[in-house]
Amino acid sequence: MGVGSWTRVGSAVALLAAGLVLQPVPRSAAAPPPCGVAAPTQRGALVDAARCGRRIEDLSARTETDQVLANPDGTLTAIKALEPQRVRTRDGWRPIDTSLRFDADGGVVAGAITADVRFSGGGLAPLVTLGAPDAQVGLLAPWPLPTPVLSGDTATYPDVLPGVDLRLSATPAGFTQLLVVRTAQAAANPALERLRFRLDRRGASIRHNGDALEVVDGAGTVLFASGAALMWDTPVSTALPISEQVPHRVERMAVAATDTELTLTPALDMLRAADATFPMYIDPAFSKPNMGSNWTHVNECSPGTSYYTQYRAGMRVGNQWNTDCTWRTFMQFAIGEMSGSKIISAQFVATADHVAACDGADEQLWRASYISNMSAATWNSTKGSTFTLVGTKKFEANESSCPDPDDQQIFDEGAGGTLDGQLQSAVTAGNTTITYALRARYETDQYSWSYFLPGSIALQVTFNHTPSVPRTQQITTDCGSSCAASGAQVRSGTPTLQAIPDDPNGGTLSRVEFEVYDQATRATLKAASGTAVTNRAVDQAAPWQVTPALPQGAYSWRVRGCDAYLCGGYTSWFDFTVDTSPPTGLGASSAAYPAKSTGVWSGGSGQPGTFTITASGASKFELTLNGVNKGWSDATSADTWTGDVTPDRDGVNVLSMRAADLAGNLTTATYEFLVKPAATKSWVWGLNEGTGTSAASAPTGYPLALGAGTALWTQGRGGAGGALSLNGTAHWTTANPVIDTTASFTVTAWVRLSGLTAAPITAVSQDGASGSQFRLQYRTDLDVDGAAGADPAWCFAMFAADGGAETAACSTESAGTDWVHLTGTYDKANGRIRIFVGGLNFDDTDTKAFTSTWSAAGGWVIGGAKAVGARTQLWSGAVDRVAVYQKVLTASEISSDMAQA
Repeated sequence: MGVGSWTRVGSAVALLAAGLVLQPVPRSAAAPPPCGVAAPTQRGALVDAARCGRRIEDLSARTETDQVLANPDGTLTAIKALEPQRVRTRDGWRPIDTSLRFDADGGVVAGAITADVRFSGGGLAPLVTLGAPDAQVGLLAPWPLPTPVLSGDTATYPDVLPGVDLRLSATPAGFTQLLVVRTAQAAANPALERLRFRLDRRGASIRHNGDALEVVDGAGTVLFASGAALMWDTPVSTALPISEQVPHRVERMAVAATDTELTLTPALDMLRAADATFPMYIDPAFSKPNMGSNWTHVNECSPGTSYYTQYRAGMRVGNQWNTDCTWRTFMQFAIGEMSGSKIISAQFVATADHVAACDGADEQLWRASYISNMSAATWNSTKGSTFTLVGTKKFEANESSCPDPDDQQIFDEGAGGTLDGQLQSAVTAGNTTITYALRARYETDQYSWSYFLPGSIALQVTFNHTPSVPRTQQITTDCGSSCAASGAQVRSGTPTLQAIPDDPNGGTLSRVEFEVYDQATRATLKAASGTAVTNRAVDQAAPWQVTPALPQGAYSWRVRGCDAYLCGGYTSWFDFTVDTSPPTGLGASSAAYPAKSTGVWSGGSGQPGTFTITASGASKFELTLNGVNKGWSDATSADTWTGDVTPDRDGVNVLSMRAADLAGNLTTATYEFLVKPAATKSWVWGLNEGTGTSAASAPTGYPLALGAGTALWTQGRGGAGGALSLNGTAHWTTANPVIDTTASFTVTAWVRLSGLTAAPITAVSQDGASGSQFRLQYRTDLDVDGAAGADPAWCFAMFAADGGAETAACSTESAGTDWVHLTGTYDKANGRIRIFVGGLNFDDTDTKAFTSTWSAAGGWVIGGAKAVGARTQLWSGAVDRVAVYQKVLTASEISSDMAQA
């Protein structure tokens, strides 16, 4: 390579964890198979590394200079180099290929380098075109160009002037350019006194930076930069190794630039000096700076000169042979991806290509101050740098004299060294770069002169990001409100706390730590998970059930994630209250629908009524009406819910209630109320089951169940269907009242006596709390016909109060042992009760004045009555087809009822 260069990014090495040796890069990154060598994402690489037990590359982090490897323990290893090793192409990553070829348009291009560079194929085409079409600079030679001769990475344009060749060479990061003046006669050519290169710019401009030049795009981003322009002649002795050859003379050249022209003015006193040695080289050099890894060297003998684009083939360190000039090399690495991490270990790898002394030289690695503009760095601008020694290594590399091959050394090999600490300090301070310097231990000793290979320099860092603060705090069990936000109310002293751990590295955290403190001071630890929650995958919920149990009170909890090296920050405080006491005194009231215990029948099916439900400490209420859940409603005022409830049936409606406090503690209660049936409503018990201990109603809703005794069945009247057979020990009942007995109603039944008995027996009744409200019965204790003595009679009796005096309407018609149809009616409008007995003589009925003032809230009974809270007057015989109507039947309607099967 020539001394000067147009360079883009510094070169890199791919270091394997075991041997830290150079590794070729695959041409493309195919989808890795299970337990392959790479994964498309960092988290995928970490998962595969843990599963497969070996390092896996994170392809998303691969750059021209960098690689990141995921380690089985969840850490990452970044491998950073100064010069590119690979190029991303449309077909994936390819190894660097600097060999030149003619393309289809006749231009000259390299196989694969990191810079957008195109050389002229001859003629008037731009000598070099740099950059992409939207920000591009073309450098046009002041002379027509011959067709170049290509050899490897170099294109030679012979005799662009008499005795002057132009050489362009591709490098991994760009190119070098040299005018080679072969003879003194060629040097006398006036055309060399001022070299004007026309600039063809598209979206780019030229600006000065000290005595250097920069090509910038429209946003001010530096696309290419130059160090000082130099010219030098041939070393007096060429027998020495190239690293020890020193030009006879080196001079800086004046550089001027406008928007359209770059002008170089060679030093004529050197160009035409009597002792000049040829060939002589003129180097108008540029490079494309790398914003991450980068390097340059500086020379004490030329303290104001930037060598950013010169001598790029080797890094110069120490007192240069035969010159007494001390060189230092500065290197800068990007470390932004390590922000917030813990440095586990770091290694700096360097290979010396040549050391002056056969017994080696001690070379030192120092941490240096940040260099804001590497392309303008000089001895003067860096001599005030703060240097901190990393370490000293002896290098032995002198193939020509000793002979010793290239020598690779590793600074700070192993964890816990100075390099680790310096990197940790930089990362902790938030630095995005770190700068190092290679210096000779004895800078005045020419035997310390060394020459390092830029492509060998690599910084390998194993680091671990601090776990992120867990997210999505919540309480997942025994929680009544605000379960996913601070202020939760829980009903247990052992709720389950949960959060989702996170880590920039992904993978699995070794543990998740929960802490519970008193809420008042947040100073007294009440419970902690310790090591109970371990090996939790990132992005997977991590629950912990609090132990020991917390007493009632107010608490705060927080959580953090920990890996094998670091614990992350705690979450914010999540407050919660433990309340294990349920609401008390749950009950309901409604003026529209009083409680069933009052015996008041109200409203009607489909008619809403306002209810007030209260419970001390309740925040919401759940209603279920007749088995249909109506859902939860928040309290409309303190401890209270007020709203409408619409019964969906007549008769008894059951309102089941649950009250919950903010913690979710529950209290249950039931409120029953009576809904008036419509005047058209009726219920019939056909009693045709013939077997079993229950009998259905039509419509459904009021089934009869055997209340006592043995279920006996017999043939119905006329031998058809079935009927209940009652022997004086059994009765049947519904669970709830069927009709509103304060309103008009009619009850009918077919009955048969097993024999004439002296005691009253009841076929149909409805229970109150103490006694029956009505009875349809057979009696022998009343004087019905007015003659002296009691008469056997059919009676319909009603009671003025529960357990109070009765009024009975009776008839002696057909008082025998045959089937007979009985009808009892209560006419509220006229204040009368009446008994109808089957047969033809319906006019012979007994009527009594009576007004019903109470409603029985008990069940509908067949085969008995109730008195003083006990069952009595049990029927002996049979009962068939019982019906009840919420109105007074007419004679024709009674006839119709009799005609029903």
